[in-house]
Amino acid sequence: MKVSRFLLAVVFVSACGGDARDDAAVREDTSGVRARLESAPAPEATTGEESPAKPAVARRPAGATPAADERAAAAGPVTLAAAEDGVNSDAAILQDFSARVAAYLKIHTAAAKGDAKPRETEEPGEINATQDALAARIRAARTTAKQGDIFTAEIRHKFRRLLAPELKGEAGRDAREIIKDDAPAPGSIPFKVNAKYPEGAPLPTVPANVLLNLPTLPEPLEYRIIGTHLMLLDTAANLIVDYIPNAIT
Repeated sequence: MKVSRFLLAVVFVSACGGDARDDAAVREDTSGVRARLESAPAPEATTGEESPAKPAVARRPAGATPAADERAAAAGPVTLAAAEDGVNSDAAILQDFSARVAAYLKIHTAAAKGDAKPRETEEPGEINATQDALAARIRAARTTAKQGDIFTAEIRHKFRRLLAPELKGEAGRDAREIIKDDAPAPGSIPFKVNAKYPEGAPLPTVPANVLLNLPTLPEPLEYRIIGTHLMLLDTAANLIVDYIPNAIT
């Protein structure tokens, strides 16, 4: 598939280091989007040691509504670029997601060194210490990270469409039951980027048919469905990377 320099610029821009654009930017015309995206700096994967972020207090997920995401996605920068280049917008949006995930993984890899490098051990204390050290380094590299940096409005809208066939109606009953069986207690999971997933909290199983409909993730990233919300979890750091509020509508 032919992809122009402009589309590549759109796809490669990742806000893992805090450079994500607000959803309001999607209302600009194509020329405005082009100029801003082409001048955007790439995220840097720094690994300086800093104190861990304050414990998350937000329990209810915040973010744009499905309807707002749908409107924003219709005029989103990747969608506009795909239309201009004559390429498939859905493929371009998934390519954008893959690029954002890859940018996060670079940060993770750069951080996973020394005492923050995961290693095989059966000692819970060592496992927790390594997770905490890795999480602290990732937070330091993503100090301005926020919800929507990886799951942009366009990606959120696309994921809802990917999830719907497997989770709606009678056909989705079994999948919904699987998710409900392993669900954490309501309000027990902090929906906050860079927050720690609570130790001992259940990790709901994502049904196989649902996973098959979503883009494959590199280790150690995993999808988790909490209630009606989809979470992107770094399992090595036990860290919430991003989430989609009301992914199941």
